[in-house]
Amino acid sequence: MAKILLILAVLLGTPALAHAEDAAARTILKAVIDKNSAGFQTGQSKTTLTTQFASGNARTLETLSRVIRNSAGLLRTRVTFLGPADFVGTELLIVDLGGGQAAQHLWLPKTKRLRRMSGTALNEPFMGSDFSFGDLQGHGLQGGEAKKLGDEAVAGVACAKIEVAVKDDSDPYGRVLLWIDEKLAVPRRVQYFDKAGALQKTLEVEKVRAIDGGRALLEKFSMTSHVRKSVTRVETRDIDTKAVLPESLFVPEALGK
Repeated sequence: MAKILLILAVLLGTPALAHAEDAAARTILKAVIDKNSAGFQTGQSKTTLTTQFASGNARTLETLSRVIRNSAGLLRTRVTFLGPADFVGTELLIVDLGGGQAAQHLWLPKTKRLRRMSGTALNEPFMGSDFSFGDLQGHGLQGGEAKKLGDEAVAGVACAKIEVAVKDDSDPYGRVLLWIDEKLAVPRRVQYFDKAGALQKTLEVEKVRAIDGGRALLEKFSMTSHVRKSVTRVETRDIDTKAVLPESLFVPEALGK
């Protein structure tokens, strides 16, 4: 795993704001897209996801994430699981369709099944972690109405606090709060609330790394589930923004090969 992914800042932090009424919020969120995607074509990184469950048990997943901007200017991300043994070969492809829409394809090597993740399936935990499949593509943010609530520091970093009211009735979230570091154009904290207003999850960014072109990568962060009483910690390493990756790797038919 933008967003787990080399571009997590873009996938998690930027709703489609076609209906946003607050110009200030729209400007800040657009800057996240512009700064973190400008000039970006390909990249890859390795990621460790460790989930600490309420029972006290823990599980660590290792992934290779590869990202490409295709000839149409849209991002495609392929996540390949390297461990543990029962996850090896599992792959997820996220295809940006434009207009705030995305398609997800999950390859399961044990059954040799290619599953299209859509509808309520996007609410399922991503391989048992505290991220849902929908979280990976900005589920809960797409098409929402955004407004700036003010300025509030997170761990001593000045941030703009933005609220996104979710308009999709099928979405599990009713409201999302984002604390955006305007200097680096990345989220420092994201909170997800259900339709009744109860806090469901909190994403906290612990370490941000500057990469080429003035962009920033969320190198170390966590997602806490206040419902499951668990937390998934993510660390990204071996970042390569110069990797040569053909578009042929980023189609559903390529998964598992």
